[in-house]
Amino acid sequence: MRLAVTALGLLLTVGTGAAFANSNSAIYIEDQKLSLNPQLRMADGVTYAPVKELADRMGWQLAYDGGSGRIAVSNGLGDKLAFRTGESVVTYNGKAYDIPQAVTVRDGNAYFPLRTLAEAMHASVGWQDQGKTLAIKTEEPYVVRSGDTLASIAEASGTTAKALMIRNGLADGSLQAGQSLKVVVPDFLDPETADAALLAKIVEIEAGNEPYEGKLAIANVVLNRVKSGRFPDTVRGVIYAPGQFPPAGNGLLKTETASGDSLRAALAALSGENNVPGALYFFNPKLEPDKAKKTKVVKKIGHHMFVK
Repeated sequence: MRLAVTALGLLLTVGTGAAFANSNSAIYIEDQKLSLNPQLRMADGVTYAPVKELADRMGWQLAYDGGSGRIAVSNGLGDKLAFRTGESVVTYNGKAYDIPQAVTVRDGNAYFPLRTLAEAMHASVGWQDQGKTLAIKTEEPYVVRSGDTLASIAEASGTTAKALMIRNGLADGSLQAGQSLKVVVPDFLDPETADAALLAKIVEIEAGNEPYEGKLAIANVVLNRVKSGRFPDTVRGVIYAPGQFPPAGNGLLKTETASGDSLRAALAALSGENNVPGALYFFNPKLEPDKAKKTKVVKKIGHHMFVK
């Protein structure tokens, strides 16, 4: 899956813990090496960029609504990303999406996860100097040529045909020569990875202090429910079903930041790795000892018992 490669290989490097740590200020922007002031920062292996500084350097437009506290970044292609500090739900081109990490504030500056911000503005993120220095570059839309297909364009762009359809608002896969396509697709738009952020955040809330296997199991309880026929048939529907996951109703999911392990667990579960097949519920047997006697246990991991 693309997110497993990009999110975990490109920017989820060695983590620095929950607190921000200084990152190298050097960065390539449009093939020019320069320093950002304020600098890039890292938390739990995720690189965050100072929004105003990066927008100025990249030529993006920035707007701030003091009344709502909403910040908006837009580009010349008609894309607009709006968000508030402290939240991990954003609005992109008029629709709301979950992202794994909340927007933060440091020394009066808003910091946004770098790769997500860049891709939302149709810019690619990579490495220069033998993988030592981050590089951001605006990508021009692809102009369709005779004989092109969505599949061939997607393969060349490192994405999927379905993701390109969503990114460009296409009703079907038909193309015309000369047609312009946006080919950089943020993960929250890609149908293969769109559920990862929300799933990772519920995992973090329910099993943040549990071992990785426990996190993977929580993710799979959600996915088992999606497939069961007894619950809603989408990840969002399961998580937001009344009376099922309290954090969905009290607003915690809108401000939560998923750890690297929680995101990895969500991705693994979405790719088919299931360590609690058939489990539809979980609970702490020390807090609810009678439940263990009345249910069919699949597995006990950490402080949780997973049951059918």
